[in-house]
Amino acid sequence: MDLLTLESLPEGLRNGIAYRNLAAKEMLFQQGDAASAFFVVETGRVKLVRYTSGDKMVTFQVAGVGECLGEVALFADTYPCGAIAELPSRLIVYPKELLLSALRDNSDLAQDFIAMLVGKIQALKLRLELQNIRKAHERVLQYLRYQVGEQNAINFDRPLKDIAADLGLTPETLSRALASLEEEGIIMRSRLVITMQNSPAT
Repeated sequence: MDLLTLESLPEGLRNGIAYRNLAAKEMLFQQGDAASAFFVVETGRVKLVRYTSGDKMVTFQVAGVGECLGEVALFADTYPCGAIAELPSRLIVYPKELLLSALRDNSDLAQDFIAMLVGKIQALKLRLELQNIRKAHERVLQYLRYQVGEQNAINFDRPLKDIAADLGLTPETLSRALASLEEEGIIMRSRLVITMQNSPAT
């Protein structure tokens, strides 16, 4: 299911969508808000966060172009976390009841939606596995191997402190781990691009 390719969607759903523009650091929704819509990032980047009892912010997901967020809206009354734009962003807004109706009436759409949810569960599982790796050096290496694309390179265009928070590390620890990997010849850094010198593990 390509929710960015609106022409492929059922007409009723396509005609009912809206758009939302966000400035950097602007909230899309807050933890506890009524769950009224499902979103797809058309441009920019949005992160899902939750605040603990100690007022510490925990990042659950970072959604880039073509990625979705707020799927919990289909099955809950409120959003269990907040969503904040990391960059100026434009989102496609799918009203909750309209999307639910389209999923009930279109088995192909429902099957694709389930596949998308399974992919997000797998990504969350990997993130939990990363946080269980005790050594920062190995945790960062496995993160890079997961993120690497076909060009064997990763664009580090997010603030280092945000990536560190995703990994459960301090920015200083992440910087030291990257420097160590570079010294060992495992990665090569050039501005915001990190290139893996060794083939990613399978």
